[in-house]
Amino acid sequence: MGRRGGRGFGAARPRGRTDFPAADASLTPSSGVGTVKFRNLSRRRSMVGQSEPDPVVAGDVWRRGDEGYEAARQAAVWHQLKPNRYPDVIVRVKNEQDVVEAVRRARKEGLKVKARGGGHSMTASSVRDGLMIDFSEFCEYTIDPQARTATVTPSVTGDDFGAAVREHGLFFPGGHCPGVGLGGFLLQGGFGWNGQAMGMACSSVRAIDVVTADGELIHCDDTTNADYMWAARGSGSGFFGVVTRFYLDLHPLPASILSSLYAYPMDALDDVLPWFLETGPSLPRSVEPFLMCATPPGLDQRLLLVFAVSFTDTEQQGRDALAPFETCPAIDRALEHRYAKPASFDELYAFMSAAAVPGRYCVDGMWTHESPATLVPKFQELFDSFPNPKCHIGFYPWHDADVPNGAFSLQAPLYISPVAVWDDEKDDAHCIEWATGHMRRLEPYSVGIMLADENLVNRPAPFMAPQNLERLEQLRAKYDPSGLFHSYLLS
Repeated sequence: MGRRGGRGFGAARPRGRTDFPAADASLTPSSGVGTVKFRNLSRRRSMVGQSEPDPVVAGDVWRRGDEGYEAARQAAVWHQLKPNRYPDVIVRVKNEQDVVEAVRRARKEGLKVKARGGGHSMTASSVRDGLMIDFSEFCEYTIDPQARTATVTPSVTGDDFGAAVREHGLFFPGGHCPGVGLGGFLLQGGFGWNGQAMGMACSSVRAIDVVTADGELIHCDDTTNADYMWAARGSGSGFFGVVTRFYLDLHPLPASILSSLYAYPMDALDDVLPWFLETGPSLPRSVEPFLMCATPPGLDQRLLLVFAVSFTDTEQQGRDALAPFETCPAIDRALEHRYAKPASFDELYAFMSAAAVPGRYCVDGMWTHESPATLVPKFQELFDSFPNPKCHIGFYPWHDADVPNGAFSLQAPLYISPVAVWDDEKDDAHCIEWATGHMRRLEPYSVGIMLADENLVNRPAPFMAPQNLERLEQLRAKYDPSGLFHSYLLS
């Protein structure tokens, strides 16, 4: 069900290399505290020609017009709708010093800077004029299981990292889709697995390393360089620096993970949708509920898919938490009915990526406080106008999460997101308008969007509390007065 920059449905993609030791080589950190594990995340390298050796930067550097430049530019975007935007320079960094040198080079040459972590932005907001810093070859993490802490670079994906953390009986609330880099996911807030209970993943970020507009590498936490730490928890692509490393708190792995799945025919919409919207707010925080309208792979009809996952201490707690899904008034018409079955993360990721078919993508969305009675009639036109079978819609009930010392500040009890997927360039305008136009039509019922699905280039919308946005822009003026770093993609 194809997406997302951190919360929804998406597709796995190849990642880069690391120059660290072989997989699972255990080392003792210099501090003498705990055990650090370095994991080699080598995957098949993307088919992009290497640049000429650079005298300063260890990684590859391409200037526009160089052999390999266009392949590197297109590789920065995971789906097939490649933007007509062309960086002057692409630097595929391999370490922190490469990032420092890239920022200093941009300052010297008068180029603006944008970083690309996992490349999962639907609008490809990292592909801009100026200098693009590509982290795909700088992919490292460390885990200290005794201290329950870890570090990750921006291109490490939530599924890779989560699998390694679970080997120690620990957990981190990474994104719902395989292939989502943790950099963009954490900067926009981080709607992750078990997020209903744990809150935003950025609340588990204890510190960051950042390259500033002056080209200096600094360490930031809630007491040192705290303004950067505040902005890193929720500013998304508007962050005024380049994060090179996140320092994370890990959590105990839930003892029981169960999932329920129901597939309803579309003629049950009038029963299923109001029931789901009314049931969502009363669910315990241990449950993650989803309603998707999609055409599953191998079928020729759209279905209403109700999918729910519980994260609890015991199996009985999970079964009790999922019991409300057995009360749907259309349950006797369910084409598939699976209640409270043990679930692995491989299975969860497989379900979330089932509709992540190749294609051109446009995503939009809205947070809303409105009642089901108000909303349901307004959605009918959205359901009736699917451009093609690849498109889908997601509904995600949400419990508010507090983010101490963070820019993240916009949420509501329900998030709705249409995902347009198509193949032919001639259908661009129609499919983008389906996702964006319906959200524009429904703006009177919306309080804004989540930056995980930002579509600001097509439809500007609120994404942060006004006072937080004002503070963010004041900090940008203070720490990046010359505007070296690109902010939000608005045109």
